[in-house]
Amino acid sequence: MDNNFTVKNKQESDSNALNVRWVLTTLLGTWPWFAGSIAIALLCATLYLRYSTPVYKIGTEILLGESSSKTSNKDEIILDGLGLSSKNNDINNIIRVMKSKPLMQKVVNRLKLNLQYFEYGNVKTTKFYNDCPFRVLISDSVLQNFTDYADYKIVFDNKGQFTISNEKDTWKGSIDKPLNIPQGEITVERTAAASIRPNSKYGFVLQSAGGVASAFAGGIDVIKPDKAASYINISIQDELPNRGRDVLDTLVKVYAITNIEDRNRIAINTIAFITERLDRVSEELTGWEKKIEFFKKSNKLTGDADEQAKLLVATTSDNYKQIYQKEVELELINSVEKYVNNPQNNDQVMPSGLLGDNASFSRVAERYNDLLHKKEQQALTMTETNPAVIATKRQLEALREDMRNSLASSKRNLSVVIGELRKQGGSIDAQIREVPKTERIYLDYSRKQHIMEELFLYLLKKREETEVAKSSTVSNVTVINGAENFGAIKPNRSRIKSTALLLGFIIPIVILLLRRMLNTRIITKNDIIANSEIPVIGEIGHNENEASMAVKSNSHSALSEQFRALRTNIQFLMPEKTDKVILLTSSMSGEGKSFIAINLASTFAISGKKVVLLELDLRKPKISKNLGLNNKVGLSSYAVGQSEIKDIILPSGHEDNLFIIPSGPIPPNPAELIMLPKIDELFDYLKENFDYILIDTAPVGLVTDALLLNRFASATLYIVRQGYTFRQQLQIPNELLENKKMKRLSYVINDVVYRRGYAYGYGYGYESGYGYGYGYGYGYGYGYGKYSNGYFEEDDKNKNLLQKAVDRIKGIVTKRR
Repeated sequence: MDNNFTVKNKQESDSNALNVRWVLTTLLGTWPWFAGSIAIALLCATLYLRYSTPVYKIGTEILLGESSSKTSNKDEIILDGLGLSSKNNDINNIIRVMKSKPLMQKVVNRLKLNLQYFEYGNVKTTKFYNDCPFRVLISDSVLQNFTDYADYKIVFDNKGQFTISNEKDTWKGSIDKPLNIPQGEITVERTAAASIRPNSKYGFVLQSAGGVASAFAGGIDVIKPDKAASYINISIQDELPNRGRDVLDTLVKVYAITNIEDRNRIAINTIAFITERLDRVSEELTGWEKKIEFFKKSNKLTGDADEQAKLLVATTSDNYKQIYQKEVELELINSVEKYVNNPQNNDQVMPSGLLGDNASFSRVAERYNDLLHKKEQQALTMTETNPAVIATKRQLEALREDMRNSLASSKRNLSVVIGELRKQGGSIDAQIREVPKTERIYLDYSRKQHIMEELFLYLLKKREETEVAKSSTVSNVTVINGAENFGAIKPNRSRIKSTALLLGFIIPIVILLLRRMLNTRIITKNDIIANSEIPVIGEIGHNENEASMAVKSNSHSALSEQFRALRTNIQFLMPEKTDKVILLTSSMSGEGKSFIAINLASTFAISGKKVVLLELDLRKPKISKNLGLNNKVGLSSYAVGQSEIKDIILPSGHEDNLFIIPSGPIPPNPAELIMLPKIDELFDYLKENFDYILIDTAPVGLVTDALLLNRFASATLYIVRQGYTFRQQLQIPNELLENKKMKRLSYVINDVVYRRGYAYGYGYGYESGYGYGYGYGYGYGYGYGKYSNGYFEEDDKNKNLLQKAVDRIKGIVTKRR
């Protein structure tokens, strides 16, 4: 048992490095798999790169202008520390606007991006932008209002004719001549970009401008490199780099125009308001002039009255001029109040600069306009039910109410001022009362005319000032670097090839691991160590030759050395001189038990020991056949008294010290034959005359012959075969060890294919003739007479001998009873 313990400890220490060694040797043993897999993966990667369409990254850089916020520098510093700087808000708003669909739709309409051109190849479809050899002319209104999808194929001939088709219809036309299709009239013309190839299949697609805009807007990436930076990077990915450049350049231009329009909305609305008031004041002024002229004619007033009125007006005090001025202001406030109170103007900017002297109204109006712009920005990314949008609407309503209150307060103040000024102007009124009634009426008309003239001149001045301010407005963005192509980013050639290389290496590993996990047979040494405590004392490699005798006196092959190592281990296993008998068995047929028995016996014989090999696999003997020996006389004939011991011990014909005892004719009752006293007498004789006795017996997993012969054995070699023996069959020797039914039980691993992995590398080393299967069979059975699966092949020449053996055994059994 000490030897068994030593061998077991050696196996456990060897198993620690098993996984790494198995992986390394498996990789070396299956390198053609890896080479082929990697080659196929790289070929697939090359084909993918050949036919995939590259995607380019195009970018531009713009500088943002100063914020239009009216916050003080001190407040701006505080807000910036809290992350609420108006500059940051402006940049975030610009980023949202740049990625908005409405802005991108303007770009799509300008560049006609919803009309795309293709050329269809056998494998790959090529897209065109400005390099298409033809152009389809279609009205802008059709393109901008088209909401469907239309796909047309077009084929040109060499005579300037073409055929257009879709899924339903076909049209024929000529270059530069109008043609009607369902979407309207089109004209196909050549371009200077390339030459049309006759019979090649081209195509053009009409799409919804909104859908194309959504796709492009989703691909826009706007990045602010630094929190404190005043510039942003805008990029887009596109299969057509020229189209990507045009999209970005046009996007910046459209934004600049839109930004100027947004910043001029107050000026535009103020100009519109002033123009409308000028028209009304002009009408009123004309009316007063007509009244004065009619009054003069009706009352036959001479130039003296006119001169008197002018003189009176010219000599009025500054007090009266102030009254004129305040009345003009009051009239202007009344006009602004009507504008604010009109519900149709709720979404319009307020003329904040019109009432220059009314600072309170101007501040509220500016806040209102800023908040209205914020609401428009929110509408690009938020719904009407969003809490932020609802809050903004409430703030706008509150500001409108503040503007109404401010205007009402201003009107009250002006009325009070005008009343005070009128009280102060009593002397002028006394002068007017001294004028005759007719001239007094005329003078009142003149005063009204003068007020309208002053108001008209004031409005003209304000309109000119607003026009000047409008013309000086510039965009808040400046292009630092125009759109440029940064090169192809998809597909990443190096990454794809690296991935292909990795997959080509991983796939065989996965397959090997799956085979390893799904395999139910013994493949590696660890399969035995993990499922059994029985030590492994030998590993026998695969025999490349068909000859059964692989070990000879002058042999120095790896197989011969393995048998010599096994011989040494057995000598340690049987240290006593009386330990001579070695029993060889297995779980089932085909595991190489007879092969190992022959060569192990030859190995002992080469060392100078006298060895005898017993062919006690009486159901399916192979040794005598493999060695070319006569099997007519052997153990079966000796057991029934038909032969003597000296007649059945035959020289092997290979080694002088090696002798063979054939099985003899196949008996119908091997188990009963082994139990006969003659077998005991035979072993007593062999132990006295031989140094080693090797027994090749039947598989213990199928029949009990090996258990019956265990009474003679000093040690038992249990043969398992790589890739052939099932792991679950290891329960058989485990039970034998647990129940102590066999002496000094040890494993010998047969048919190890070293090139497939460590000791029992990947693959199956068995011959195809052995086949698969498990259980009873493989030529073995328990009945008498006819044996299943060809185990018993009757020999007509031995029928009489077999019958005599049966009769003799029956007689012996009768006497024992």
